[in-house]
Amino acid sequence: MKTTINKINVPSDRRIIVTSDVHGHYKHLKNLLEKVNFSEKDILFIIGDIIEKGPESLKTLRYVMDICKKYTVYILMGNVDAWRLTMFEDDDAESNEELLDYIIYMKERWGGCFFSDMCDELNFCISSPSDIPEAKLRISKSFNDEFEFLRSLPTIIETQNFIFVHGGLPTADIDSLVGDDAFNVLKNDAFINKNLYFPKYVIVGHWPVTLYGDKIACSNPIVNHNQKIISIDGGCGLKRDGQLNALIIPDINSADFTFSSYDDFPIDIAMTSQEESANSVNIRYTDNKIKILEKGNEFSYAQHITTGYCFYILNSYIYSYSENSACDDYTDYCLPVKVGDELSVIQKTSRGYLVKKDGISGWYRGKLKNDI
Repeated sequence: MKTTINKINVPSDRRIIVTSDVHGHYKHLKNLLEKVNFSEKDILFIIGDIIEKGPESLKTLRYVMDICKKYTVYILMGNVDAWRLTMFEDDDAESNEELLDYIIYMKERWGGCFFSDMCDELNFCISSPSDIPEAKLRISKSFNDEFEFLRSLPTIIETQNFIFVHGGLPTADIDSLVGDDAFNVLKNDAFINKNLYFPKYVIVGHWPVTLYGDKIACSNPIVNHNQKIISIDGGCGLKRDGQLNALIIPDINSADFTFSSYDDFPIDIAMTSQEESANSVNIRYTDNKIKILEKGNEFSYAQHITTGYCFYILNSYIYSYSENSACDDYTDYCLPVKVGDELSVIQKTSRGYLVKKDGISGWYRGKLKNDI
């Protein structure tokens, strides 16, 4: 797959809404667009990873295809979208085995995937690698429109003042990238940390923004005016506390950015106040090795290997209790909370609530309205 660029001029009198990394979360996308009052007056950019790691990949893709017919919408290729195309188009025995393993893994982890959605609609059961060729044949005939839509997606869109790309850019000279391997711009991990600077704002998804903070887990878009990079992936479908973000640009010539977000966590009201914790850690999968110091029934006391920081962690976040223990993304940060604050409740535990407030994840030890 090669890098392609779509260059467009955006009218100066229309609001621009940008989202990314929907990952098969149809309801999240639909509810987010309703929340920002998306209409025919707006221009919508979805900058990659429409499918996978969510419960409704096929339905999400069809919804995106439908709104493209009714509104002004620009869609970009994401690395996951590209990988699924490549996986489907590979046609040797080894790739068939890999595809079967992938389908089984995705059903166990996320309840399904793009391929299993299509097979379910066709009432076709895959039980061995030998079933894959027949499945691909039937899928090709029945879902040609969906695949042609994915294949048609560009990897970069450039406008007057903004460049949209899923992962990031290795250079400001984007014309030099045409024809290169697309994965150089689709999968550009930790893009903000590459110390690159651009003449136009580069808006990216791909790398969940919570991965940039080592103390606090915040899922809100990051706007770096110095580098002119805006990272908007809220971790929808990838993080337990993830959200789907929408960057809102009031006009193509404006840098007065705002954002909105959607998640499906229940909302409750804080009935007692709480001070912010003085110290905290935000463990991310890129640096998640821990040592279990004391195992408990619900929480265990652990030490983060890299920093030496000690903290209590929910056992459900620990991958193993072996000598090489690791954990899922996790924070012990206690949020500053005032009476009356709205909190999104992620999990209730014996040591308080894991919640989100204004996109920031952390702990609340007080009382909630629904508990009284």
